[in-house]
Amino acid sequence: MPASPNGSSMTERTPPDVLREAFDYRFSRLDPTAAHIDPPSVAIYEPLLVKGPDWHPYPLLTTDWTISPDGLEWRFALRPNLRFHSGSRCDASAIIAAYELLRWGLTPGDQLWYWDPVDAVSEDGPDTLAVRLHYPYARLPSLLWGTHTAVHNEAMRVQDPDAFGHAVADGTGPYRLLSWSEERIVAERWADYPSPTAPFLTAAGQPPRRIEWLAILDPSDRLAALEAGEVHSMHGPPLTEVARLAADNRFAVTEFPQQSNFYLAVNFNEEDLRFNDRRMRQALSLAIDREKLVHDVLHGHGVPSYGAVPPGDEHYDRTIDQAGRYDPKLAGTLLDELGLERGEDGVRSRDGRKLTVPCVCQEDSVLRPLAEAVRDQLAEIGVMLELEFVVPFAPFYDAVATRPPSLMSKWLWPDPIDALIGFTATRAITSDNWQNASIPSLDVAFAAWLRAGGDQLAAAASQVQKIVAEELPYIPLVTPNDVWVHVNALTGYRPFQANLYPFYQPVRLNQSS
Repeated sequence: MPASPNGSSMTERTPPDVLREAFDYRFSRLDPTAAHIDPPSVAIYEPLLVKGPDWHPYPLLTTDWTISPDGLEWRFALRPNLRFHSGSRCDASAIIAAYELLRWGLTPGDQLWYWDPVDAVSEDGPDTLAVRLHYPYARLPSLLWGTHTAVHNEAMRVQDPDAFGHAVADGTGPYRLLSWSEERIVAERWADYPSPTAPFLTAAGQPPRRIEWLAILDPSDRLAALEAGEVHSMHGPPLTEVARLAADNRFAVTEFPQQSNFYLAVNFNEEDLRFNDRRMRQALSLAIDREKLVHDVLHGHGVPSYGAVPPGDEHYDRTIDQAGRYDPKLAGTLLDELGLERGEDGVRSRDGRKLTVPCVCQEDSVLRPLAEAVRDQLAEIGVMLELEFVVPFAPFYDAVATRPPSLMSKWLWPDPIDALIGFTATRAITSDNWQNASIPSLDVAFAAWLRAGGDQLAAAASQVQKIVAEELPYIPLVTPNDVWVHVNALTGYRPFQANLYPFYQPVRLNQSS
């Protein structure tokens, strides 16, 4: 019997109106400024818009919106009498207060890059929000539907910033916080939650009275809790068990390429190791057998990745991945050209400095074996990675913020190209561009992406992916599959690729099961 996060045995089934979920990370502080956004945030906070399974925007805190003829102003009509859980008004001024923190408060001295197209956000009365742009930006919904712009009660947060997200949280979502810890979060149904209008958020019947999210880090323990009836759903089962679970009529399995990329990044400032030279990054890329990573580590539940966008995304260009290759012989030739000679111990060096490279890695049950496999493959060409595993998320981010010579991580974001700007564009070096990458052609491609109209988006997205694959500001490796499992008694639980986590508005528990 698996142990609960507090060490006791979880031998009792949950009450029939309480949904219990098993998640694969310890939980971050519960607000949109946290180091990581976890499933409970989706239940407690809401953005202005929501992205549907068709990748299109739908109203959530707004009822509708209009765009000016020149494309420079979007106006959003808010839901009438919109309230936070505390009862405070969630009007235009409250949303602006939340946005100001999310725009300016996360990167000292600069705004978060997602806001680059935005000139100003203002109110026109309490129920109308106006967003003024520097240039027409067709993808403004990608800013306003993200978890990074989920609306919180900023007036409450400033009263006690240390307590907010821990002891208290104030949002507009269907559930309100009861308790928080890194191992367990509990939220209760908010009785005053209004019925959503988006069709994929609606459902008949009574929603669960309470939701409990449990951090169970070992995949086998999460699965044991599911099969014992102690949780109703889980994320990330043991990959060797997915086929068996899919054939078990007690459960429903949802699997698709995750909106993520596991990657290796090298610090461009390490010029004596030639990490600023494209040939060096190409050699590292050519030496890694991505197909083997997928087969041996992910047991087929993933895909090799040479480009910047995961398969299944609306802007994915499959020709980029089709052009990728594994060629360790060519990798060795490139390293020879760079003057990196093998020593008697097989390790390459240049001017007396060995290519023995500290590498900070994100620690979890999937990323650790991936990192170890990459290390072993690079050793075959004389590149030695010294792996240092750091737990997600804040400790890992603190470690990579020191700009180590190399790192391995996985980004996870619902809008991949927008996320890439943050850790590969030159303008983002002071924030999340941990590898100090600066590639002018990529900066130009990002600018074209932000300014592209509807009929230009595909070409702009392809250009970004092409340059990333050629210039390798970071080295994409694999996209793992997202795997969710839930009991059939749980309905309305619909993970889909366009969003990171399932929505909780339509979730129902069949009490007779």
